[in-house]
Amino acid sequence: MSLYWCVDLNLPALEPVVEKCGNYIEVKITQPRDPRPAFAVDVEVTRAAVVNEFGDGRLAELLIPSDEVVLLNKIPGYADQADEVVVRGRVVGHRFYDLTERRWRFRPLYEGVATMLEKRLGYWAVVDMAELPPGYDIHSERVVEGSLPSDRYRHVALSTTDGKIHGVGKLFRGGRLHVVKSWRAKRPLPLGKPSSLRDAALLNGEYLERKSREAIDFIRSLEKYGKPIVVSYSGGKDSLVALDLTARAGVEFYIYFNDTGLEPTETYQNVAKVAEAYGAELIVGSAGERFWSAVEKFGLPARDYRWCCKVIKLAPTTKALRERFPNGYVSVVGQRGVESFLRARLPRVSQSKWVAGSLVAAPLQDWTALEVWLYIYLHNLPYNPAYEKGFDRLGCVICPANEMAELDSVRLHYPETHRRLEEVAVKQVSGEVWRLGLWRWRSGTPGDVARWLKREWRGETPVRVTKYGGRLVIELNTEPNLETLRELLKMIGEVRGDTVVGGRGAVRVYREGAAWVVESRDEKLAKDAAGLLVRSAVCGDCDLCVYWCPTGALRRVGPGRSFSVDSKCVGCLLCSSACPAVQYLVK
Repeated sequence: MSLYWCVDLNLPALEPVVEKCGNYIEVKITQPRDPRPAFAVDVEVTRAAVVNEFGDGRLAELLIPSDEVVLLNKIPGYADQADEVVVRGRVVGHRFYDLTERRWRFRPLYEGVATMLEKRLGYWAVVDMAELPPGYDIHSERVVEGSLPSDRYRHVALSTTDGKIHGVGKLFRGGRLHVVKSWRAKRPLPLGKPSSLRDAALLNGEYLERKSREAIDFIRSLEKYGKPIVVSYSGGKDSLVALDLTARAGVEFYIYFNDTGLEPTETYQNVAKVAEAYGAELIVGSAGERFWSAVEKFGLPARDYRWCCKVIKLAPTTKALRERFPNGYVSVVGQRGVESFLRARLPRVSQSKWVAGSLVAAPLQDWTALEVWLYIYLHNLPYNPAYEKGFDRLGCVICPANEMAELDSVRLHYPETHRRLEEVAVKQVSGEVWRLGLWRWRSGTPGDVARWLKREWRGETPVRVTKYGGRLVIELNTEPNLETLRELLKMIGEVRGDTVVGGRGAVRVYREGAAWVVESRDEKLAKDAAGLLVRSAVCGDCDLCVYWCPTGALRRVGPGRSFSVDSKCVGCLLCSSACPAVQYLVK
């Protein structure tokens, strides 16, 4: 995506709008280039970050105006959430969340540094050097003039004596200035003028309508599949625009909302308001309290251990929509490609992984967050007010995919949900792991966090599988339901005592001391049997296994882990493929 800035109107432009703006510049932001508007709370947080870093309220007001359009663009390279801050079409710096200080900080860049140097605000230094090599340590005797912090690791705006090279450094021990980054000097931030998102929406109206017409034509084309159209509305901005475009397409549609039980309180009010505004039938799938019962069995979810998605999102959705549309449907979603590498690779129309015969359609696949927000402002759509609390995406408020900056905001705005998670967490992981947010990974923290915090995840898991030759030794925190175990083992053969004999060979499943043992010459068969053993011990009550059974052979016959398997079973084990206990605990 290319992004421009109309200098005359002080507004972002999605294309060079020559007829409305005679003077524009291209905005250079970091890929994947998914800028979003800064709401009032974002401006407040960013100003506080400037004051925290430099102790200068005047600088905060100068760099982060409150009456102009300011953009934020998520960037990598920091241990937690970080954004480029775009003012008047220039990147004035990075705001980033400091995990050790548990607050936002600010690193000035480019026009931001030039402004600090010109106005002599914040921490700055002119040094007796012709270049500012990144990684170089500048000793105090080379500082010609400046205002330096007393605390280490604060950022300092740097300039060579001739003013041709600018940079940003950090104060290290002994008064050394460590050069973080340098560049050819830029001009200070130009004067601005008041502007608003409504103004930006109107400026880009023609572009947005062209993009809308393409999306509307795409949605109309979905009727060729001959299936009901269901808009999956989460309460988020993207699905709101997908819903509005579907309504404008003139096709008949339903609205589906999946209530995970962990949504922002504002979402419930917004869903009701939106359903009424569009006059479409609202279908609700609800997980109720299922997360809180499942987290005791599975342990805390993590980015690489997301059993929760199956239990509280996919299971209610599968149940509600399969029962209502047994012959399948087309799900219109707010998926955008720039949100992640995985979503970028997804086609615009794909087969649903969860409901046979159903399709997933993404009319916004090539839209950016800024385009979505400007469309919302252009058409005055009823967006979720939770965005005004500083969240840039909505959903489960305690999702492990959240950054600590977001989880700390959850603690502030939704304290009851955060408290319940903390009560569970202190039973499963150490206080340090919880405090630093390291519970969000199971297999060890990624490099950027691990290097910075020098910690690893420590926590219990309800299932431990160890391989010894042809034996799998399985330790369980919960006793298996033996009746259910015998029923499930019928899927792979005839049960004779502790041995199952079938077309793929024989496998033994028996207790040995406090553990269980699975033995077979066939490694795949042993793993399948281990999965059935785990299913008899750990169940998230999601019933995905039942919904996935193609013959209806698997049925729940009682509360907890009571299942039966009848003669219609063909041994496909699709039920194990759907089961979060098998997918996340056995492997």
